[in-house]
Amino acid sequence: MSGDNVESRRLAALGDLRTCLDLAREMDDLEVVEGADTKMEIGALYELSLERPDPPIIVFDNIKGFPKGFRVAVNVRSSKVFDNGSGLEAVQKYRKHRRKTSAPIPPATVKAGPVLENVMEGAKVNARAFPAPIWHEGDGGHYIGTECMVVTKDPDSDWVNVGTYRVKVEDENTLVPFIEPGKHGDVIRKKYWARGEACPMVISVGQAPVLGAAAASTAAEKVSEYALAGARIGRPIEVVAGKHTGIPFPADAEIVFEGFMPPPDRRSASEGPFGEWPGYYASNSRPEPVLEIKAIYHRNDPIITGAPPVRPTLPGFWFGTAGSGHFRSAAMWDELEAAGVPGVQGVYTLPGGGPRFIRVVSIKQMHAGHAKMAGLVAAGCGSSAYLGRMVIIVDDDIDITNPAEVMWAMATRWDPKTQTDIIDGCWTGYIDPMLLPERREGDDMTNSRIIIYAVRPWHWKDDFPKVNAVSREYADDIRAKWMDKLAFLTK
Repeated sequence: MSGDNVESRRLAALGDLRTCLDLAREMDDLEVVEGADTKMEIGALYELSLERPDPPIIVFDNIKGFPKGFRVAVNVRSSKVFDNGSGLEAVQKYRKHRRKTSAPIPPATVKAGPVLENVMEGAKVNARAFPAPIWHEGDGGHYIGTECMVVTKDPDSDWVNVGTYRVKVEDENTLVPFIEPGKHGDVIRKKYWARGEACPMVISVGQAPVLGAAAASTAAEKVSEYALAGARIGRPIEVVAGKHTGIPFPADAEIVFEGFMPPPDRRSASEGPFGEWPGYYASNSRPEPVLEIKAIYHRNDPIITGAPPVRPTLPGFWFGTAGSGHFRSAAMWDELEAAGVPGVQGVYTLPGGGPRFIRVVSIKQMHAGHAKMAGLVAAGCGSSAYLGRMVIIVDDDIDITNPAEVMWAMATRWDPKTQTDIIDGCWTGYIDPMLLPERREGDDMTNSRIIIYAVRPWHWKDDFPKVNAVSREYADDIRAKWMDKLAFLTK
């Protein structure tokens, strides 16, 4: 198959979940598991798969207590189908894709689609008809939404927002999403509540991989994730309007819940605890607003897409599921350049810190204060404003994809007293394990950030001790000369 055909098929897989699964099966990157239990067994098998850096797509079928064909699929966006590369190569690919979104393609409204093959309304509504796992031992319920889309519409404009927030099944007629304060979905729902109205909302729990990625991205306010996804695949996302809310949802979605979220003082339910990606049960349990379901739409043999958080130290989470770290790195790189920071050589998110906690920026120093400029912008730009912890600025000779090299730069080029900034009052969330108890109780979602300038100090950088290493250029020459003769030189 030609390269163009391969890329064409990958693009088709990005825009259609079932095409993605078919292609993964052809590439021997899909495993079917029969007979697993939603009570922790599915979650445990998923987590064990992440001990590999390249876990296959796993499709759970014949799930205990549910009809054959009602499936759960995990590791979808990290599949070899999409061949996103690794390290800065992956970050640069995400940057290339982001640039395509400069010409968003609005969604196209259609009258019908596969999602309407089955409709539950009134007494037929039953959210428990679908296999929602208890993903981790300490979770406070069955969570149907992990790789999902929560869709709301701004009451003051035409802006349709799509976000990813975890969603618990409360009962047959009720879901409980957890939306952190300050997220776009929270901003929109509060506008309805301020008017004394319930917020119209739809939740999709199975959809094209491109929509899962768009929903989890950090799009600007008033920007439609549907339009960004359309730009990525080069065609409009086809949507149908919800019968009860008018809110658009994907015409080829697998399962969609449509309803209204009343103000929390009118109705709420316990949500959590839930094991989150920092690796802890930090958000505990609290009353959260609920979605009262008016209708459920689903395809024949529906598929729930799952991407529950796990500890960020697992190889499969970092190299696969945490592709979100790569696209957040790509976003920060673009934001640094847009802010006028010169000489940026790379941006990376280190393993162990999940997609947000530890961000590293490589610069080619060009003037006094250059490192400080990069650090302050990196700590405050949109892609890192929420739930950050550390920003590390290093020189351009450091391989920022190698944690050992970053630590070496910190150990040998960073003076903690004179090359550090600590900023307080930054935006964090309930899932932050270091959110102080008194702040958590008072709904004060703020934390501090550290900026580490692990660079040769500008005013004496020319006198800084030279590095004890073979130059990269000479190393490349030697490798090319001896590669055919010495096995240890082959990659």
